Amino acid sequence: MLGKLLCPLVVAGLVVANCGVSANDSSAELATGGLVLTKSNDIEMLSEDLFISMKEIRVQYRFLNHSDRDIVTPIAFPMPDIPYGADDFNFIIPTDDPQNILGFTTVVNGHPVVARVVQKAFLAGADRTDVLRRLGIPIAPRPLQKLDNLSQQTWNELIGLGLIQDATKGDLQARWTLKTTYYWQQTFPAHQEILIDHRYLPSVGGTVRLPSVNVVDVLHSEYYSRYCVDMPVLTAISKPSTMWEQHYLGYILVTGANWAGSIRNFRLVVDKGSIDNVVSFCGHGVRQISPTQFEVRISQFTPTSDLSVLILSPTQPEPAEVQNRPFESNPQTNVAALNCDELWYRRNSIFKASGYCFHTPLGISKFGNAGCVHDDQSNVPLSQRDRHVVNTLFRAGRIKGCPL
Repeated sequence: MLGKLLCPLVVAGLVVANCGVSANDSSAELATGGLVLTKSNDIEMLSEDLFISMKEIRVQYRFLNHSDRDIVTPIAFPMPDIPYGADDFNFIIPTDDPQNILGFTTVVNGHPVVARVVQKAFLAGADRTDVLRRLGIPIAPRPLQKLDNLSQQTWNELIGLGLIQDATKGDLQARWTLKTTYYWQQTFPAHQEILIDHRYLPSVGGTVRLPSVNVVDVLHSEYYSRYCVDMPVLTAISKPSTMWEQHYLGYILVTGANWAGSIRNFRLVVDKGSIDNVVSFCGHGVRQISPTQFEVRISQFTPTSDLSVLILSPTQPEPAEVQNRPFESNPQTNVAALNCDELWYRRNSIFKASGYCFHTPLGISKFGNAGCVHDDQSNVPLSQRDRHVVNTLFRAGRIKGCPL
């Protein structure tokens, strides 16, 4: 969605068909209650060069201060929301730094700049940041992070406010949405250009693998409007005997309209990663510049909406001998038919096989702790495939109202 650009991007059999990528720089002011984006009438964004992939995000801006005076102003870089409580997709937290979960870096005219960060937790539109801080809860927790030191009263309060899933004490299953903004103080010299570079690791959202026979059902109307998925794209991913993993990236473009005038020269490159992948996003004038990369160039660009990118990765179905294994090795099993006890047992069987040490009497009685090595469930080294299965079982249990 580059502004009002709505045509789908389809390139032969490769098809150019968001938790997420990040955002345009914007001037800002530090007001009571947090960071507020403001508009600058003297500083022009001469160019923006944006690169998006599932492994890295890079963006370079070139600014010019047209005024006769140096301008010192806060610069803000808002990140896409991370919906901890979403039921329909998983996401990756790429670093263990709670203050810089995406490994965000800034360089101005070749010199590193230390950016500060504002993190907010929202639930149903309400800011719950102060509540979480009062209770000693991390605003940006790792998935399935354990907090064994909290009192039962604290757990009850968190559950009562709807901030966490009613689950086994110690397993923090957050339900809020994390909003993050990086900012720093920047000087724009009079009548001079400056270059600002950002790099960071995307928080890529995704789902479990989908068989091609279900693609049309899954890619519902939201996909058509958000990613400009159309019938040529659906045809390309409807190969028999092919499974598809979905990956989502998002980038906040609209803050690029906070500078003086339009962005003089805008360039976007999306890299789908593999020549076998399918990528879909809304754009105009797209051209292929490599086997995996697609480019958009726009002059005098005023963004009016944000960018969402969908990448589909094909995988082959499991061999018959794998499909006949127990559920914990087979993510294609129909979880809807399983009851709460079966969901619990099969989910924990995966953790047992990966060396998890159980802490509840039920877990110890069912699985034992012989040979276990991992006390924290979030640190159990599950494969991406097993992690998908665990999350699928967890979501199924949540839908059924199981005591997870």
